[in-house]
Amino acid sequence: MDYSSFIDINSLSEEARKELESFYEYLVFKYKNIKTRKHKSQNHKDLFSSIQIDTKGFKFNREEANER
Repeated sequence: MDYSSFIDINSLSEEARKELESFYEYLVFKYKNIKTRKHKSQNHKDLFSSIQIDTKGFKFNREEANER
């Protein structure tokens, strides 16, 4: 898709102009929310990047783990 192309709004009917404007506002709203969500999820990754778990004294028993 060639991004340097433009739409001649004057060639559209009034109804088509309103629909195009509505669609444009929808796209701005949609992708602004996605950008915000990505930014928030990156912050959560930072919170959990260094967890220490104490495994001293842990004994794994495969038979007990497989019991239902």
